[in-house]
Amino acid sequence: MDAFVTDGFAGVYDRFVRNSSSSSSSEFCDDNAESLNEYSLKLCTDSDDRLLRVGSNNESYPGSIPDQMSTSMEWAYMVADFLTFYYTPILVIVGSIGNILSALVFFNTKLKKLSSSYYLAALGISDTCFLIGLFITWLSFFGIHIYTREVFCQLFTFSSGLSSFLSVWYVVAFTFERFIVVLYPLKRQSWCTVRRAKLVIVALTVLGALHSAPYIVFAGPQFSERSNATICDVREEYKEFNCE
Repeated sequence: MDAFVTDGFAGVYDRFVRNSSSSSSSEFCDDNAESLNEYSLKLCTDSDDRLLRVGSNNESYPGSIPDQMSTSMEWAYMVADFLTFYYTPILVIVGSIGNILSALVFFNTKLKKLSSSYYLAALGISDTCFLIGLFITWLSFFGIHIYTREVFCQLFTFSSGLSSFLSVWYVVAFTFERFIVVLYPLKRQSWCTVRRAKLVIVALTVLGALHSAPYIVFAGPQFSERSNATICDVREEYKEFNCE
């Protein structure tokens, strides 16, 4: 089990602060780079990849930041760590169960005769796919780095982009249908049909897939010198791409 899970948020932070007045802070970051998550790693480096000045270390150097700002950043990262570690699994479990139950209700009751039910069911499925990707990323807290592996990096980046796209546009389609029902109630039966809703859902899914397809090519496991760990990010050759 990694250092983050073993020591907890306060443990990792306290060890870093105790070492911050000497060169051992750099050794701590290097030794635990693989086990720390992205927020904890930010405690080790600033925007110029230089060690942050924390704790009792008041030595000034070029690029240093005020103690008050540094302390605020440390607390911000600790709070983000806490929320990510505890809030994410709750969100994934509760959200997935709710979305699945909603889809079952919309597809297996008399509500399936309403076109709006298909938009809401599709929205629930799309949100569940996004939550699965979020859970896979969360597993990195326990040293299970599925998201940073080849193929999985591209797959989950694509699925996250697609589900994010669809979640927004399904809501737009549903809202537009409600607009028609309110503004043109007499045309509801001819315009807001189940068949038309299915066509809209399929069209949006295809469009979303085309929109997210570049992620498959652009994304990949990359070694980050800043965090001294492998992350899923845009490939280096595309970062340096210049339209000129």
